[in-house]
Amino acid sequence: MSSSADKSPTRVAPVASLALERIVRSPASLVENLPIGVYTCDRDGLIVQFNRRAVDLWGRTPVLADERFRFDAAFALQEPSRTPIAFDRSPMAQVLADGQSVRDREMILLRESGEALTVLVNVDPLLDEQGSLVGAVSCFQDIGELTQMKSQMREGRRIGRRVMEALPVAVYTTDADGKLTYFNQAAAALWGFAPPLGEQQWCGSWQIALPDGTPLPHDQCPMAVAIQERRAVVGPEAVAVRPDGTRVPFMPYPTPIFGSDGEFIGAVNMLVDLTEQKRAGAQQRGLIDELNHRVKNTLATIQSLAAQTMRGSTNPGDKTFEGRLMALSRVHDQLTRNAWEWADFATIVHDTFAPLRGSANSAVQVSGPSQRLKPQSALAIAMVLHELTSNAQKYGALSTPAGSVALDWRVDGTRLIVEWREQGGPAVTMPHKRGFGTRLIERSIAHELGGRPLLEFTPSGVHCMMEIPLPG
Repeated sequence: MSSSADKSPTRVAPVASLALERIVRSPASLVENLPIGVYTCDRDGLIVQFNRRAVDLWGRTPVLADERFRFDAAFALQEPSRTPIAFDRSPMAQVLADGQSVRDREMILLRESGEALTVLVNVDPLLDEQGSLVGAVSCFQDIGELTQMKSQMREGRRIGRRVMEALPVAVYTTDADGKLTYFNQAAAALWGFAPPLGEQQWCGSWQIALPDGTPLPHDQCPMAVAIQERRAVVGPEAVAVRPDGTRVPFMPYPTPIFGSDGEFIGAVNMLVDLTEQKRAGAQQRGLIDELNHRVKNTLATIQSLAAQTMRGSTNPGDKTFEGRLMALSRVHDQLTRNAWEWADFATIVHDTFAPLRGSANSAVQVSGPSQRLKPQSALAIAMVLHELTSNAQKYGALSTPAGSVALDWRVDGTRLIVEWREQGGPAVTMPHKRGFGTRLIERSIAHELGGRPLLEFTPSGVHCMMEIPLPG
């Protein structure tokens, strides 16, 4: 058996409750429960129907067919710019005047309390069976939060753009095809011109070159690599060639950009101008070269003065002093070649034994890897090796053709282990007092370098173990 409700064009699922079915089957109930404001005016603009949400938005309940609420029941209407809108020029009045629908009109609705709501209004004409205009229905909804959100997004984009413009480094973006979509003033200054957006691809530079001057095609530049391989790239250093021929060295940092759905949408690149860095580096190198030159001249002067002063002298201490000056000069030369940043231990060893002549030179066996040392460590160790060698030449294994010296070193974690061992020389006895050389060895290793020296005078020869900490 079918009910009267079954004859209605409105279809209702069997699971709906009777109360819900009554609402759904009644247009008036349905309109009453809509989450947007709805009201209807007759041909003269008098309100003949409204729902509960319309009252909420207006902030008051209009009297039906009352002239005081003609076209709208709001206290006042304004454009988004806050320009007042007369009721006879409202969207409802407009539709009743020309019969044309109004779509998505944003406006300000003022309540009697002074509260303002931003609403989105849509109005449609109502026609009778003959097609004559008999009224209009308006649907309006509060879009204040949406408007505020859009405003915040616009403000966020505006601030972001101002931040990008204020950055002291060049920044530009591209779309997924690598075509420029944005660049800041710093980028235009680095490139020497403003490339056209949407046309130039991969980079805004007029031309790009490698540091050695080799031209770098745009489709092989770091930004092109980052886009084509979808990965962030750091460097390599390149040179932007401006239209006027001037060159700007820079370091690129291109990074791909992905949307919230993971889709690749473009890339951003930051170009760090290296001009000042290179100028400062060249200036620093010039100063260091000048300092090295002056120190070297000073050492040469001291050596010359010492040689002239000691000329004809039979005092062994004079030769010893000159030998120490020469050892200091040799390690200084190596540090100068390396900009006073480091010296190689193996080279220090080679330079220490280089002055040995004849059988003494062939009596030395060395073994160990290259190991960079800080300048302070290099100077101290060079003097220690000189003292050991000098002592071996005067009293130890290198004073006789049968003697030999073995020097081995290795790196053990953060320590450099050095072992000096003499054998085959004259029998060695413990000295009665500690000489300058012995004190220099112990103090240099223990006090200057924070290491551990072990100096033994065994009958077969001098044995010295040194543990020297290396920088982490």
